[in-house]
Amino acid sequence: MNPYGQGWQGQQGGAAPSIFGALPSLPASSNSRPLQGDTVTFQFTNFKTTILNSTVYGPQQRTCYRIVTEDSAPACTIFKDNESRNIAMIQWQPNVQLETRGSGSRVRVRDWLRLSSDQSRRVMDIGGVQYAWAPMEGFICLYKVQTSAPKVLGRIARVPNMVTLELTQEAMQLGLLEPSLTATVLLSCGHNID
Repeated sequence: MNPYGQGWQGQQGGAAPSIFGALPSLPASSNSRPLQGDTVTFQFTNFKTTILNSTVYGPQQRTCYRIVTEDSAPACTIFKDNESRNIAMIQWQPNVQLETRGSGSRVRVRDWLRLSSDQSRRVMDIGGVQYAWAPMEGFICLYKVQTSAPKVLGRIARVPNMVTLELTQEAMQLGLLEPSLTATVLLSCGHNID
């Protein structure tokens, strides 16, 4: 079950549900306040029906990553950096599995981005630290789990014709860029990841 695929319609002010099934659609005129002044925004664009074939633009509209689901292997999605090196791979069948750069092994996505017992968030372990993705104020927000006053380190939003990932400098320094890019695709692709 994907908790982000349910309950969003009421929070969208009557807007149609996101075609991605996971993200609320923000109005085109939405003037949401930035997380902090030092954030970096990544835009997933150039897709027709799915984020599984998209280009990721970073600061100064530079191409940073490509998400490719090849016709010859429709059950596999590959994340490539701007030098065409693979940073992650999602194998969709028989169980959704993820392999990330440097890991050398595949893990089930439902374990990598596991659903909390109360189904209110998805938790991932990065570098021995737990981070959660949870819906907040029309976004899916990233924060550190074991902290007394959690602060948002990143957030995902769907705006017309694109998905955005906004990360703080702290998140970048903690090595959360590539895991967050992967989580963004998994949370917004519309596939069952459990």
